[in-house]
Amino acid sequence: MHTLFNPENKFWNFMGKVTDVACMSLLWLLTSLPIITIGASTSAFYAFTLDAVQDEEGSVFRSYFAAFRKNFKKATVIWLLQLLLTVFLTVNLFAAWNFYLAKGILGLGLFSLALFGMIVCISTGLYLYPILVSYEFPIKKVISDSFIMAVGNPHVTLSVIVVFLLAGVGIYYISGLFFFWIGLAIFFSSYFIWGLFLKYAGIKIEKKKKKKKTIDPYL
Repeated sequence: MHTLFNPENKFWNFMGKVTDVACMSLLWLLTSLPIITIGASTSAFYAFTLDAVQDEEGSVFRSYFAAFRKNFKKATVIWLLQLLLTVFLTVNLFAAWNFYLAKGILGLGLFSLALFGMIVCISTGLYLYPILVSYEFPIKKVISDSFIMAVGNPHVTLSVIVVFLLAGVGIYYISGLFFFWIGLAIFFSSYFIWGLFLKYAGIKIEKKKKKKKTIDPYL
C-alpha cells in the first residue's frame, strides 16, 4: 500500500506528465493565437511529448520555448503549406459533393477521389511535426517521409486518428477546454509515433544532447 503514495511510482509519474501536458496545452493556446504560429507551437508541443514518452522531458517552459524558436521557420512553412492544401482540398470536396448530388452516380468517382485526397492529407499531417522535431531533415523530406509513414503504417495512422477523434468528442462536450483535449491527443499520439520511429530507425534519439540525429529511418 505504501507504494501507492510513492512519488516515484508509475502512476504518479504518469500523472506528473499529464499535469505538464495541461501546462503545455495552455502555452500551445497562447502561442497559437496569431494563427500563423500554430505550426511552431505544435512542433514545440511534440518536442516535449516525444521526450516525455521516454521519461526525458525537461522544464515545461524552457523546453517549449527552446523548441518553438528552434523549429519556427520550418514549422511555419510546413503549417502554411498544410493550411493552403487543406483549404484547397476542402473546397474540392465540397464541390465534388455538390456534383455528386446533382449528377448522381456520375459524380461518385470525383467525390471519392476528393475524399481520398483529404484522407491522405490528414494522415500525412499527423507525422509532419514529430518528424520535424526528431530529425534534421529539409522540409521536402519531412513531407515525403510523413507521407511514407502514413500510408505504410495504416494501423498506427488509424490509431492516432482515433486518439484525435476522441479528443474531438471531449471538445464537443467540454468545448471550453478544447486546448487541453488537443494537448492530451498530442501526448497520447506521441506514444504511437515514437514506437514507429523506433521501428524504422532502430535507435533511440538522444535529445538530451540537444543535437538531433540525422539518421534517415527509411535507409
